[in-house]
Amino acid sequence: MKILFKNAKIVSSKKIETKDVFVKNGVIEKIASSLNVKADKEYDLTGKYLMPGVIDAHVHFRCPGYEKKEDWESGSSAALSGGVTTVFDMPNTKPHTTTVEALEQKRDIARAHSKVNFGFFFGAEPANLEQVKKARGIVGVKVFMAETTGHMIMEKEVRLEKLLEALFTDNQYIIAVHAENEDMFKRRVEVYKDEHKPEIHSLIRSDAIALEAAKTAVHLAKKFNGRLHLCHVSTKKEMELLVKFHGKNVTCEAAPHHLFLSVSDYMKQENFVKINPPLRSIKDQKALWGGIKLEIVDMIASDHAPHLKAEKRKDYWEAPAGVPGVETSLPLMLNAVNDDMLELKDVCALMCENPADIFGLAGKGYIREGFDADLVVVDMNMEKPVENRKLYTKCGWSPYAGRVLKGWPVMTFVNGIVGMVNGRVVIEKVIGREVVIER
Repeated sequence: MKILFKNAKIVSSKKIETKDVFVKNGVIEKIASSLNVKADKEYDLTGKYLMPGVIDAHVHFRCPGYEKKEDWESGSSAALSGGVTTVFDMPNTKPHTTTVEALEQKRDIARAHSKVNFGFFFGAEPANLEQVKKARGIVGVKVFMAETTGHMIMEKEVRLEKLLEALFTDNQYIIAVHAENEDMFKRRVEVYKDEHKPEIHSLIRSDAIALEAAKTAVHLAKKFNGRLHLCHVSTKKEMELLVKFHGKNVTCEAAPHHLFLSVSDYMKQENFVKINPPLRSIKDQKALWGGIKLEIVDMIASDHAPHLKAEKRKDYWEAPAGVPGVETSLPLMLNAVNDDMLELKDVCALMCENPADIFGLAGKGYIREGFDADLVVVDMNMEKPVENRKLYTKCGWSPYAGRVLKGWPVMTFVNGIVGMVNGRVVIEKVIGREVVIER
């Protein structure tokens, strides 16, 4: 299949320039002005932007074990709809991805059903270090420092240090951490155990709890010279910590819900915005945007964590934490560009280039000759609301429903195959492949 994109405004973190792009057999073969080549399909992108496909380094596609919430067919369709061409799936499925056998089971499912490219995090638990060492081809190892969905916890600091010493010393993989202090969390639960309003979630999982765990993780990464990635940073205090310690072996991500929602949203959405780490204050939100401008925040990752409406309507203590987000993360960031909160080049760095560079993805993250044709066409003038009825995620709702956003992906290509056109998934077959890691 040969595809020619004419008059494309090609986006990178450095510049935006108008050129033609020729794709052959799923690979970008030529980028130049006024290309005159024969193609099976030609697209005139005048007035539109061509970006690398978004790499979402943090999703929960819930499969195996929780297919009522999401599966690889629905989750990857949601990704296509949102301009996402590669996802990294987290290990808190059922069974947990903490054995090589469970990893291979998940691989088989994704290979059979995914419409986008994929990679996997392997979960670390107290007794599975040998399994971690046997895992091959994973994007990283995930460590949960506090209880969250799936109950994978490494809360005791002595055990945590022993594990991270082994993992960091091995230095084979990035260690991605859910940084909340379990002991502090349990004490806060006791304080609020008789209350049931959803807003207590942000008081129970306070900013101090996040800071303490982040400090521990950063200290151990420095002590053992390992590569640490802090997931979903959410507080001003974490930003202040990372000003001092951010660098080559310490990176972090921010999630859209911490950039675009705050504690005030509990009033209308209640448990539907219950997430871990929780929503924060406007002060914290501003600090995250400051971290983006200072390039302390390395990437935007959705932490797509769908739950059914019926689950979210339960009492606070029974309702699960998490919100869907894989198909709204790019539109939210494009809308922020239109609101002059950052530039389109910044979005490319945060959602395409940096994830590819940090995790060592071969042929991904850039529009370059010889790279895979994972591409998204963006219309920065398109303006429309987020509508629950049009979402592809199986849970069928979004915390941004009704919010009008300006700037949307209008076409998504995975490995040179068009998967989404004007918000509609147009591909039935599996076109995703597991990513290749170069370290």
